[in-house]
Amino acid sequence: MDQLTPDGRIVACLPIAAQPSTTLIASITLSAGQPRVETVTFGGYAQSTATAVHDALTIPGRWVDHHIDQPQPAWISVGWRDHDDPQHTGARTALNLLLNPGHTETYERAPLDWLSWTAYSLIAGGPRRSIAALGSGMRGIGHTTVTTAAVMLTDGTILADTANSPSLTALRTWLSQWEQAGRPEAAWFDTNLVPNDGDDLPGWDLRVTAGTSK
Repeated sequence: MDQLTPDGRIVACLPIAAQPSTTLIASITLSAGQPRVETVTFGGYAQSTATAVHDALTIPGRWVDHHIDQPQPAWISVGWRDHDDPQHTGARTALNLLLNPGHTETYERAPLDWLSWTAYSLIAGGPRRSIAALGSGMRGIGHTTVTTAAVMLTDGTILADTANSPSLTALRTWLSQWEQAGRPEAAWFDTNLVPNDGDDLPGWDLRVTAGTSK
């Protein structure tokens, strides 16, 4: 921002949550010394990290709360990490439940608009939103707790710990809300930039909320 002239513009892919692959591409201008988001669109990027990562596509370098390497790489990122213990017991349990699901079903309203679902699930799910990449390499987004888990994969498969899982009930509710919102495009979301002076890449964070006109 310090190098941006008053008439300048930055186009950048920015995270909208402290979780992998949760981003929007924002067009940002400077007004009265403050950055302002003009437009956003869906998009993603390979995360950069302060230190070298063996394979960022297999296991992201940031915001992964638990992962395993064998028999195939798998990982999970939870929005409630601040409430997990230092050993990441909750995240480890949730990943294990998803790797050994007691219930599987298919989302009936496929094909999916995965980019829309990625952004909307953040609004619907809040801190219970989780992302997992399972042994197949396929990613899923859904709801987890320290004892339950349910995600929808990119192919529309839904995995849960049990058929009566509270996480599965929550995920179905989020999906229903997403459908009722019309699987919104990026322009539907309200966005703003919030100063971030923390140790984790200080600067500005992009925040999204539900659109005012649905």
